[in-house]
Amino acid sequence: MRMSGGIWKKGILVVLAVLLLLIPQQLLAGRPKVEAAAAALIDAKTGEVLWQAEGDRALPASGAAQLMTEWLVLDAVRGGRFGWEETVRVGAGKESAVQAAYPASGNAGADSLALQGSDEVPLNELFMGLAVSSSQEAERALARHAGGSEASFAGMMNEKARRIGLSASTRFLPAAEDAGPPKGPHGAAAASGSRITAKDTALLCRSLIAEHPEILRMSSVTQTEIRSRGIYLTNSNAMLPEFAGPHAYRGLDGLKAFGSEQEGYSLAGTAQRDGHRLIVVVMGAGSREQSFQAAGKLLDYGYARSGSFAERAASWLKLV
Repeated sequence: MRMSGGIWKKGILVVLAVLLLLIPQQLLAGRPKVEAAAAALIDAKTGEVLWQAEGDRALPASGAAQLMTEWLVLDAVRGGRFGWEETVRVGAGKESAVQAAYPASGNAGADSLALQGSDEVPLNELFMGLAVSSSQEAERALARHAGGSEASFAGMMNEKARRIGLSASTRFLPAAEDAGPPKGPHGAAAASGSRITAKDTALLCRSLIAEHPEILRMSSVTQTEIRSRGIYLTNSNAMLPEFAGPHAYRGLDGLKAFGSEQEGYSLAGTAQRDGHRLIVVVMGAGSREQSFQAAGKLLDYGYARSGSFAERAASWLKLV
């Protein structure tokens, strides 16, 4: 006698349910292993740290500084200080200090806006250049516009960091003091420059999303046009599902991929499945691909631990 398809499906679901109930917690407790200087995974709703490795280790904070820059600009726009269409004067002098500072950092090139000191660029274009492709030129122009100087803006970032409860290990310095490549592998031995921990980066992302949920829409755009420069910038976060590439992760909808050969490659990302949002941070991986792979493993681990039944089953099967 043949069993109907419906009965088979129910039988499979029962087997999966039993398997999930029988998974020993210690099996998941040791997973996964990632190749990076530090990493953290948190639940966006509760703030619970689900997994970490060297989560309290202070590392170069280039990406976190950019996220904090985005946050302070969003604050200013919401408060009426700035308008999206207003123009931003890049900086004084014949050539912006931005271009001179960054060629050795490994980040110049695809994200370059080729800004000159006398240029005036719409604020919304600079913001999208920062949010989508992590343009350092846009970051510094926005810092000077919002803070009056990069030094004043660094003070604003540190004040915000303390206000949202980031640890004393986290500090932001003016971008001009942060431009040089760090010493040591993946910045591990660098004694100066902006610093942040993986856990603090995850908490920063959580607070930013809660206060400005529009950052997810902005940072998940796959390509943005910088009309004033006549160029398009492509998102550096290959985990966005819209790219449909080998690193695409279902449900991932922001925030930022960043880094360089000198400081290591990092990702601060977030995914939502069945209404359950996780935030993952990977810092100092040996390559951009390794940062994406590590983030995918951590998200699978998180959903295997605490997602819906379907997500736990699918994620657990990817881990074993």
